[in-house]
Amino acid sequence: MEPPYDSCAEILDRLSHALPAVFSAFGISEARAQAILEDACRTLASKRRLRLQDPEGWLLRTVIEACRRSAEEEKGEDSSA
Repeated sequence: MEPPYDSCAEILDRLSHALPAVFSAFGISEARAQAILEDACRTLASKRRLRLQDPEGWLLRTVIEACRRSAEEEKGEDSSA
């Protein structure tokens, strides 16, 4: 029997203390934060069959990387205006 796999909602609940700090650190808007989380959860769900050792860590790293990219893109748009 396979061990239970935490849902994205359960993982997000455990990360609820860290995620606002991540979004704030990168200056991510609420709407963009929601889009980042939705995208990360979709990707995590597609990886279920891989049985990630640390889905919580994977999701946090994925969100941080998406925030970093988003902040860099925003900077690029600001400097070209």
